[in-house]
Amino acid sequence: MDSAQHGNRTMNVMTERRTRGMIWRKAFLQAFSIVFLAVAVGLIVNHFRSDRVPLIGDWSPEGRLAKNMVITLEEARGFCESRSAAFLDARSFDDYREGHILCARNLPLKDVDERLESAMAGIPLEETIVVYCDGEECSLSEELAKELYFRGYENVRVLVNGWSRWVEAGFPTEKG
Repeated sequence: MDSAQHGNRTMNVMTERRTRGMIWRKAFLQAFSIVFLAVAVGLIVNHFRSDRVPLIGDWSPEGRLAKNMVITLEEARGFCESRSAAFLDARSFDDYREGHILCARNLPLKDVDERLESAMAGIPLEETIVVYCDGEECSLSEELAKELYFRGYENVRVLVNGWSRWVEAGFPTEKG
C-alpha cells in the first residue's frame, strides 16, 4: 500500500468518526428539543386550565387534605372519651389486631368494597368519623377518608400519624 492510499484511508476513517459524532450530537439536540418543547407546552396548558396543578405546594399529609379534614390529637381524644365519633383504623387487620385505639373499628382501605357495610353498621352518614393509620407518610387514612366522603359520609376527619401519636401520648388502646 503506497502512502497516497494510506492517507486516503486515514481521511476516510477520520471523516467517518466525525460524521458519527455529528449524528449523535444532532440526535441529542433533537431529543433535548422535544423534551424542552413538551415541558413548555405542558406548563403553558397547565397555566390556562381552571383546574391547574400547583407547581409548588405543601405535599405533607396535612397539606394534601382539606383544612377541616385534619383533626388534632386532643380533639380525637375528646371524641373517643365522649364516644361522640366513630373511629376507623385504616391499617391491615393484622396491625389492628396487634393494637388499636380503644374505640376503633377496623376498615382497611383495600377491603372497603367488601367490608364497608359491616364496618359502618349503625353509623349514620352525618356522624363524625375519625380515620387513622400509622406513620407520617401513611396515606391509607387519607384515602379511606376521601372514599367515605364520596360514599356520603359528611363529617370525616383524619388523625395524621394517628396510631403512633396516640400510643406516644399514652392514650387508651386495646389488642384483638
